[in-house]
Amino acid sequence: MKKFVSLRISLLFLLALGTVSSAFAETKSISSFKYIQMQKITVEGRAPIVTGLSLSGDGQTLVTVGDDHKARIWDVRDGHLIKTLEDQKDWVRSVKFSPDGKVFVTGGMDDQLYCYDAGTHQRIMQFESADTSIRSIAFSPQDSARMAVVGFDASVYIYDTQIGRKMRSWDTSCTDQRCVSFSADSRYVAAAGRDGNIRLFDMATGRIVDDLRGHTRRVWALGFSEDGKYLATGGEDRKVCIWSMETRQLLKQYEFPSGKVSAITFCGPDLVAAGSTNDKICVWDLRSNTDEPAYIMDEHRGTVAELLWDNVSQTLISCSFDTTVRFWRWQTPNTAVSEIPTIR
Repeated sequence: MKKFVSLRISLLFLLALGTVSSAFAETKSISSFKYIQMQKITVEGRAPIVTGLSLSGDGQTLVTVGDDHKARIWDVRDGHLIKTLEDQKDWVRSVKFSPDGKVFVTGGMDDQLYCYDAGTHQRIMQFESADTSIRSIAFSPQDSARMAVVGFDASVYIYDTQIGRKMRSWDTSCTDQRCVSFSADSRYVAAAGRDGNIRLFDMATGRIVDDLRGHTRRVWALGFSEDGKYLATGGEDRKVCIWSMETRQLLKQYEFPSGKVSAITFCGPDLVAAGSTNDKICVWDLRSNTDEPAYIMDEHRGTVAELLWDNVSQTLISCSFDTTVRFWRWQTPNTAVSEIPTIR
């Protein structure tokens, strides 16, 4: 049985998110308030690394995937392992809940996509094969009817999620695509990979809207803000780039302190979090004039593979090659944080 470990969080001199200042006096170091440690169950006698995760819409169920070919379903409230799924036959790289909360889909290096009922956790269908090792999947936020998939070839595949079939494919600018995402209004699809170019597609027509060129090496992660104003990207050149979706121009560029940028997500409209191959997570406030991060988390001991933000609980969740999932929270206005109750 896997442990769900909780930590006490004691934060001094916390900065309220509602306060806008020209610069932060110092970067705040944040400790995780709970974490999941995978059990050593592989043939080699080690714990599986965690390379993807997704949270249900109600924030109560978390699905993790990793290199042991399995997906695990967790109860976030008490850390109980609900179920283990073993359909895939190779490394599972991505998992996503549909925005309508009805299903979740896993995809991996075996080229396969499996769709599960979010309530019963039973497999509903196996999608048409992507015919490439899958690196990233994303649902259309507006209706959950379409899903974008990228992998080691040069295409973005668009699936009809009702029947699990490919509807179309679009050409990117290189092979080895690492990340894909829909804009909040489902109007755009962004994909990026080996050549550092971010290609932006019009979802309705499939036409190329723009190529965003700000990275000099492979892009590993990207994500749109919930209000649709920004696109954040990060990659091997250690840059975190913030793009305006109105002008499609580069607005801000942050240098990650160390390591390649391997994960990225917005934490509300004004904060962007990025994780690296050097184990760290940094959070920047887009309203600040400083290039220094507002918060830094350094408890992981392996590449940070994915980040997600739960807007309801105001929690950042990370997974890592160190075989853990960690939960992070910082101060919000009018909230006194002295101790997080222990949950075992």
